[in-house]
Amino acid sequence: MAAPVPSLPPDFDQRVMRELGRRSQPLGRYRWVLLICYGLVSIVVSAVAMRGQGLGWGAIAVTILGPLALVGTMLRARRSIHHAR
Repeated sequence: MAAPVPSLPPDFDQRVMRELGRRSQPLGRYRWVLLICYGLVSIVVSAVAMRGQGLGWGAIAVTILGPLALVGTMLRARRSIHHAR
């Protein structure tokens, strides 16, 4: 293994962020649609898999809605902290 270790240019991260910023503007709403569809499909697949393992609907609801409620609470708390400044 006498080959040199590959490395990235020093400003690589800045160039990547600049390129992403340039491309992300028109795709913003499509990313949200894709994210929402992915979330809904994953919720349905998870519920079907848990039901197949014998869990009741109550346990399924808690394991799916609990983390969603936690994320919602954290987002609201973060917004209120930023608005208080």
